[in-house]
Amino acid sequence: MRMPATRHRQQGIAVLTAILVVAIATVLAVNLLWGTSVDIQRTQSLLAQDQARLYDLGGEELAKHFLSKDGQGSVDTDDYGEDWATHIVNQFKEGALEGWLIDQQGLFDLNSLIDPGTAKADPQAKEQFERLLVLASVDLDVPVDPSTATELAEATIDWLDPDALPEIGGAEDAHYTSLQPPYVPANFWFTSVTELQAVKGFTPEVLRVLWPHVTALPRPGKPVPPQTQARWTLNVNTATDVVLASLVPGKTAEDIKRACGETVKPETGTNVCATKYDQVADFETDMASAGITLDPKISQNLGVSSNWFLLTVTTTIGSTRSTMYSLLQRQDANVRARIRTFDAN
Repeated sequence: MRMPATRHRQQGIAVLTAILVVAIATVLAVNLLWGTSVDIQRTQSLLAQDQARLYDLGGEELAKHFLSKDGQGSVDTDDYGEDWATHIVNQFKEGALEGWLIDQQGLFDLNSLIDPGTAKADPQAKEQFERLLVLASVDLDVPVDPSTATELAEATIDWLDPDALPEIGGAEDAHYTSLQPPYVPANFWFTSVTELQAVKGFTPEVLRVLWPHVTALPRPGKPVPPQTQARWTLNVNTATDVVLASLVPGKTAEDIKRACGETVKPETGTNVCATKYDQVADFETDMASAGITLDPKISQNLGVSSNWFLLTVTTTIGSTRSTMYSLLQRQDANVRARIRTFDAN
């Protein structure tokens, strides 16, 4: 006996419905499992990131310890041969930590371009920065010439000074608001040298060769010994050869090498004096022996010790990596973090 056609159709629809229900349930189950897996992975990544940052902060405490211990020493000098400058690599169960300190008073302070008393450009600092730009770019395919260096220095001054009047080769609101996207100059102190990326004329090539030689430090306010002016002294023991050469017109890194020898700071690839000085007068004597005469106005801004250090510490846990940059200020044996930033991936 043949089954009615209507009953055949009903059975076919029931089968298709069952298949569809199973397919939907499978898709929902897969999506649920996928979402759960993603949530678990995200949670694990966040936990690893938090753990890595805690290790970064632990590295900061270790750096503070070394700096504080050095600050308690009887010799009031700082150089890269001391314990605080040791490159630290520490393996632990979950991963590894690596860190090092760079003396920020061995670099040119961008904020010194403005005299804090007058809020105007400091002529001596401006001329030194121009020479620094030329010296740092000497190995580029297209080095910075003196005219371009002046324009870059004036643009940097306009970024810092509080007025809206551009220097001859500088730039103020009219230039930056015409860009896409538009923005305005800070008209305030640099908090990081990375801000130079926003300043007119600074190409990636120029920034790449300039960064190892510059820093951005908070204003010291009233003079604090050993400095006699409202600017941080340049530590001749940790200053790069390019920064030292920029102190005097017409000198090069080779002239500095002849005066005080040369040793390399591996983390930055820059050269510093091999000779360690207990007082600025000894440094001036070595410079004079190499035909480099320092103007008294320059000498009064030199020193042999430091208050500011930049810590770079990187923690790796599995595929998670966290890098912390911490600007540390030391006063005698007291060390505190003034600025922290994190990079993570």
